[in-house]
Amino acid sequence: MSTRKKQTTAEKEVAELRKGLEDLKQQTRAADAADLASTNVHSHEFDKLTPTEQSAASLGVNPTSWKPIAFLNNQHYQQLLNANMLDDGLARRIDVSHVAI
Repeated sequence: MSTRKKQTTAEKEVAELRKGLEDLKQQTRAADAADLASTNVHSHEFDKLTPTEQSAASLGVNPTSWKPIAFLNNQHYQQLLNANMLDDGLARRIDVSHVAI
């Protein structure tokens, strides 16, 4: 005789987070599809690109899609700072480069 485990609150929270992430992915895909559909390609500008840039441009990837996890990187960096797990010199260099961008 087997018994089913009741779903714990942690498992429920994980399921909700996964659903939320999946919803965000769908919204992003829809927004990217709209951007790609509305993009006007100017051949004279395309011809000025290097062969590598032309290959990347012909993939149809929105340039903003190349940084999908910036929020995750920023949160991880903040956690490392709060836990005092970064070398002081490295933290200063990251702060300077972050401000310069």
